[in-house]
This record gives sequence, structure tokens and C-alpha cells, in this order.
Amino acid sequence: MSILITGVAGFLGSHLGQLFTERGRPFTGTYNRKKPALPAEQLDLFDREEVLKKLEQLRPSAILHLAAAASPNWCELNPKESQVINVDAAITLAAYARNAGIPFLFTSTDLVFDGQNAPYEEDWAPSPICTYGMQKAAAEQGVLLAYPEATIVRLPLMYGWGNNFLKEWVEKLKGGNPLSAFVDEYRTPVYVQDAALGLALLLDLGATGFYHLGGPEPVSRFDMALHIARAFGVDERLVQPGKQAEVAMPAPRPTDVSLSSERAFALGYQPRKIGEAMGELARQYH
Repeated sequence: MSILITGVAGFLGSHLGQLFTERGRPFTGTYNRKKPALPAEQLDLFDREEVLKKLEQLRPSAILHLAAAASPNWCELNPKESQVINVDAAITLAAYARNAGIPFLFTSTDLVFDGQNAPYEEDWAPSPICTYGMQKAAAEQGVLLAYPEATIVRLPLMYGWGNNFLKEWVEKLKGGNPLSAFVDEYRTPVYVQDAALGLALLLDLGATGFYHLGGPEPVSRFDMALHIARAFGVDERLVQPGKQAEVAMPAPRPTDVSLSSERAFALGYQPRKIGEAMGELARQYH
């Protein structure tokens, strides 16, 4: 029996799959469209019958449900489709895990909060202002109703090499082009490798309930861009301050959804500070 990782082709999933591979830990991933270079099978999460059939075939020893429609703007424009992926599929998987008596770990988001009362602790009531946050908050409750011993992990903005904003920002700055970044949007961003280590830690310890895997410090997008410029040896003056209101987006954005991750820190979760992590990423850059 091996662990099942949904969304193994995604940004976090691919790093978690890589970590398990390095540790010699058997797992099977599922992906939607593009097959990753990891043990994985295609699965359509829109099709509940197909999901249940696949689970009966695989009979996993634990499920880490990372797959999601994670673009807030896409969810805002496509609420019905994203509801199936972000809520319905999570509840189906949780119910299966409960019946099978196996651990179930579900990844949620800091966007379940409204940004008015940071830093947010694990037991703070969700207050989402965008469709994606509302769906993730609904999924949290649905998962716990289906499986009270499930693990709910709220994640912040993640960065690292892969399918995210970092490469685009680095190449823009390296090319000598100005980069505008919000001074009025705060998160507790985490290096994706540290988030993967945190998920593995929670699984290994059999931790249940709510956990936050945020980074160790609140940082604005503008501050993040400055850290990138310093780490990659780029003129910091290329980083320009911007405001959320200057960019029209379908999904409303909370101002400050910094997470308090003390519960995970107490278990041994140790995310790197952004300056240290960016230094490591700069050394890997080529």
C-alpha cells in the first residue's frame, strides 16, 4: 500500500513527490492533464464514480489531497466548475478515507480569511471575501463533517522553482525591467520545499485538526520583490511600489492574511526566512 497524492503535477505536489522519492517512500500521484515525471495516474476529479473506482483500485495507506482549482480569479469567473474540484471532490475523498480508516490530509488556504485581523491562528473562524476562499472554507467544514479526524492544513503564498510567479519575476528583473509589486498585500510566504517538509511531518506524526504551514515572517509582495532583487544581484530600484486597487482583478484580495503557525512550530516545523530561502534559490539559478 502506498500514499496517494492528488495534484502531484502541481507546484506543491511535485515537490512533495520529489521529497518522498528521495526518502524512498512509496506513493502514487494523480494528475489532471500533464503527466509528471513521478509515479502518477490520470484522474478526473469531476467524475465522482471514476474517483471512487480509482480509490478501490489503489487502496492507499493515506491520502494527501493537494489538487485544487487554485487561481482565485479563475474561481471567481467559474464558480460552478471550481466548486466541484475545490469542495465536492475533497468531501468524496475524505468520506472514502474515513470508511477505509486511513489518514486524510487536506490542503486549504490563507484566503479563507478576510485580511482584517492578522495574524490568524488555527482556531480563528473563516471569513472569506473571494469565491476561492469561500470554497476552501466550505471544503474544510465538509471534510470535517465527513471525517472528524482529518487534517486541515492552511497554506500561504508559496515560492520556489516551478509553476509559480518566481521565475517570471526573476527574469523580468534580470532583464533590467521594472517590476511593480503590491505594498498593501501581506502574506506569510513559505518556500515550497519547507511546505512539503511540513506536510510530511504532519503525516508522520499523525497530527489531526487544523494546522498552518506559513512562513516565519509577514511579508508584502513589494518586500518579496526586494528580497529577490538582493538575492539575484539586481538593482533594487527596479522594484516599484504598487497598490491592489491599481490592478483590476475578478477576485477581491484581502489586505493581510498572515498566518500564525505556532501549532506546527511546536511539532518541529521549521520554515526558512525569506532572505535565506531566496539565497538558496539564487544559487540554484541558471
